[in-house]
Amino acid sequence: MNNPVTHHMALLQNAQIIVHNTAPKGSMRNATMAMNIPSITVEIGNPLTFHEPYIKTALKGVELTMDWLNMSPYKDHDDPDPDPLIKETTICSRSYWIFSQHGGMLKVIPPVNTWVSKGEKLATVKNLFGDTVKVYRCPQDGIVVGKSKNPICSSGDRILHLGICGDAFGQVANDGH
Repeated sequence: MNNPVTHHMALLQNAQIIVHNTAPKGSMRNATMAMNIPSITVEIGNPLTFHEPYIKTALKGVELTMDWLNMSPYKDHDDPDPDPLIKETTICSRSYWIFSQHGGMLKVIPPVNTWVSKGEKLATVKNLFGDTVKVYRCPQDGIVVGKSKNPICSSGDRILHLGICGDAFGQVANDGH
């Protein structure tokens, strides 16, 4: 979000949540940025799953970006919204994953794109007998960017991706994955 071109490209994606995250070493985004070719990464839904409602929005974001870069004109005449930017996009200055410390049956409570408060119950891990092994609480105020949907949890698995809003975007930001 520090680069004005990638900042605008991110806004054109029409996302519910934008997370400032610098390109990890070895990534394609890092390589293109090193060559002064602005690039962003768009992540939607769960891995290995088609989320039909998000596909049209993601495609529109790509087409709007290509139009803005004068690569291809945007031609969606059925679009009822003349302003392509969502008015309620949450921009996170950083984010991080909360990882499990115990294995068992996982239940993550808050939905994605929900604000959570410090101390709020985020998830529980139970053993096969239904006994609570661990309750995970929110370490600070933030927004749920992503969460595990897999009920089987091993120690070290991702539980919840927490976005933190702030005024400053760091020169280096890494969400830990």
